[in-house]
Amino acid sequence: MAKQNDELRICAYCENSIPSTLPDEFICRKKGVVSATAKCRAFVYDPQKRCVRPRNNNE
Repeated sequence: MAKQNDELRICAYCENSIPSTLPDEFICRKKGVVSATAKCRAFVYDPQKRCVRPRNNNE
């Protein structure tokens, strides 16, 4: 479970980040320009930034 939570702690899902015009880069309010997979202690999860895949109900 801890590994799953650690995977979600990336700048792409952070409340402090804003998408940049460059692919896979974000502008962080705390650190400046960072990659989408960067991590830091200022992370605050924003559920609206996560794209959830629809369920596959083929039974």
